[in-house]
Amino acid sequence: TVILCVTMLTACRGSKLDGTYYSQGLISQSFTFDGDQVTMSAFGINASGTYKLEGDQICITYTLFGQKYTWEQPFSQSGDVINIGGTEFKK
Repeated sequence: TVILCVTMLTACRGSKLDGTYYSQGLISQSFTFDGDQVTMSAFGINASGTYKLEGDQICITYTLFGQKYTWEQPFSQSGDVINIGGTEFKK
């Protein structure tokens, strides 16, 4: 359990993003980054929280309907395009 906690903590550190990125698929999704803050929008629902980047992972901690969640996904960036969990978002 300690190793898992340490891995989660070290997996959630790194650089910052800025601005709003929109999905290019059929489902309209967006991520707005400002400092270490992020607002996610999908299906008409918004959730705000904090995020950290570490290598090829993004770790987002947010509260939705009174519950706290941590969401870790594969991440990559190329210019104005980011990829989160296999979905492409363009700035």
